[in-house]
Amino acid sequence: MMSIVQRYIDEDYPVFQASDKVTDVLLRFEEQGLQDAPVLKNGKLLAFVSVDDLREASLADEEAGSGLRLENLPLDPPETVRVDQHILDVFEQLSNSSIAEILPVTGEDGEYEGIVEKSGLLQEIAILFHFSEAGATLEIEAPALGVKVSEIISVIEKNDAMVLSFGVAEPEPGAQTMVMTFRIQCQDIYRLITNLEKYGYFIRYARSSAGGGADELREKALEFMRYIDM
Repeated sequence: MMSIVQRYIDEDYPVFQASDKVTDVLLRFEEQGLQDAPVLKNGKLLAFVSVDDLREASLADEEAGSGLRLENLPLDPPETVRVDQHILDVFEQLSNSSIAEILPVTGEDGEYEGIVEKSGLLQEIAILFHFSEAGATLEIEAPALGVKVSEIISVIEKNDAMVLSFGVAEPEPGAQTMVMTFRIQCQDIYRLITNLEKYGYFIRYARSSAGGGADELREKALEFMRYIDM
């Protein structure tokens, strides 16, 4: 099954209607320990209200005695994600610290579908790229021109390692080298580093889940090579 937003929707998260009174909503927020919640009007998302918004409005309403409702509050249009988006396509929104911990989800027609938790989606992305499991991270510097990622992967796999995920940093204009980062499973990372360097790749960073930086790994690799040459 694809990793789309729809898989992670919480349809039971509390929602409020635009016609609800601020004082009533604030009471429910405090009872349920809510920080933010969607506000709907005719089934569509109108706004996203926070407990701070409600407390501020409640004080003003208490002084005015006007029975203020959610639709009367000066709330900005909320940040949303679509139900059919891949979780990688919403990563930029998830990494925005100004956005609440939860994000409302809408369908193609704008209908409210539910909410997703930022932390939950970020965890799923970490799982997708194998960040959370045992393995090793390699950062390799290679010529910016004439090098194919498939060639580097082939070298890695020839050394009994498996590439779990990788990323390529966009080289700066005119740069002679580019940086590629790999998440791998490898039984003998010392031998892998040595062989990669034989191919002319510079290992900028290497660390297994057990610890140890690139310098330490390179030194152990050299010790291993000296041993087998004896």
